[in-house]
Amino acid sequence: MKTKPILPLACAALLAACGATPPSTGDEVAAMAASAAGDTLTDPASGARCDGKDLRLTRDNMQWVIDGSCRDITITASHGSLNVDDARSITVEGSDFTVLNAQVGEVRVGGSRNTLNLTRSGRIQLDGDANMVLGTDIPEVGFGGSDNTVNASGKPKIHADAGTGNRVM
Repeated sequence: MKTKPILPLACAALLAACGATPPSTGDEVAAMAASAAGDTLTDPASGARCDGKDLRLTRDNMQWVIDGSCRDITITASHGSLNVDDARSITVEGSDFTVLNAQVGEVRVGGSRNTLNLTRSGRIQLDGDANMVLGTDIPEVGFGGSDNTVNASGKPKIHADAGTGNRVM
């Protein structure tokens, strides 16, 4: 017999008691469990501290300013923005999102029409379309999508370009 975790169910019951909508899918319950365990911040209030945790942004039309250093950031939200100082990696799956960041390792963008303003980054992979990346120190970029633009102080190495209309300036 498989038992259900008590903590996510208790969180759902508390949300319902406060008039909030409890999670309806297994993925939402799993996200709550991970967040409750302390490893991931999911849709925190602006001004929250990352303090070495993962960050997951899922709510559309939101703006976040997150303090401290994050581990891995995943953005599935669209039409919003994030300002964060430091992260090991950033993955943008949503569209029409703006990211401001001072220091990041790997960057992967699967969504479209996103703008990333990165001071210093590791390898960047742009698999979506019509994305713009601005940066000071970008060593390497790859394109899987089309019509993406990378504007960096130095000219990054292009490790792959499987799309069309991509530019490095």
